[in-house]
Amino acid sequence: MHIDFYKKNQRYTEFLRDSDPRQFQSLPPLCASRSFHEKYDQALRVAKTPGSVILDVGCGVGQVVRSLTEAGFQAHGVEVSEANIVQARQHPGQFHAYDGDTLPFPDHAVDAVGAFNVLEHVENPVALLDEMTRVLRPGGRIVISSPNFLRVLGWRDYHPRMRGLLQKWRNAKTLYHHIRTYAVDPRALIFEKMTPIQRETFQSDDDAVIATNAVDFHQYLRTRDYNKIQVSCVDRPVPRWIEAAFDLTALRFFILNSFVTAEKPNV
Repeated sequence: MHIDFYKKNQRYTEFLRDSDPRQFQSLPPLCASRSFHEKYDQALRVAKTPGSVILDVGCGVGQVVRSLTEAGFQAHGVEVSEANIVQARQHPGQFHAYDGDTLPFPDHAVDAVGAFNVLEHVENPVALLDEMTRVLRPGGRIVISSPNFLRVLGWRDYHPRMRGLLQKWRNAKTLYHHIRTYAVDPRALIFEKMTPIQRETFQSDDDAVIATNAVDFHQYLRTRDYNKIQVSCVDRPVPRWIEAAFDLTALRFFILNSFVTAEKPNV
């Protein structure tokens, strides 16, 4: 993880705090009034028992942890950014500093764990996913929401890795390579790296270092024997028939975004 970039970066905290959650909607006419945190929040609430422990990894300034706490869950957030932790602690919930290496929880300590727009910023996403798996109890739910930087169809393509017909053709070839590689060696997780974008005015995901996509997430979960793996290309609430139409075929791996949930095996 870019520890030096995030740990003491007050400007990044202000960006998170002040960002309009609808700014990067991929389906604005369908859900312009809905926050893109809502689907992630609801997916974590699968642990329905009052007091269930839910962990939000890379909790930002605490919006999701606050919502879960107010709903009666024992919600925790971890962050590498000291400024984010200070801001988050103004909200209900429990917030913890995270060293970017080991999550500050014992094995099998949480009922649900999620990472919302985090893994694209992590230099070793497999290591973080392994940590999330470690702290999750058997039968618990994992929720992963990240951009699909390898999308081959989309609109409002805000990042250069998504934008333009030529880039989408390259993305299609890259995804095909990933799929072929996994067919031969299922444990050869790729998670292709990107170079962060440097410009005067920071824009969303300029700091991303991993070309996150649902194909790689799905393969990780398969190699760890997760059950009930569900992949959606829609990362926010929309009418169910619209979501079903997008997610009905394998195209959900190649368009829009990456929203993946699964259940840890009872071993």
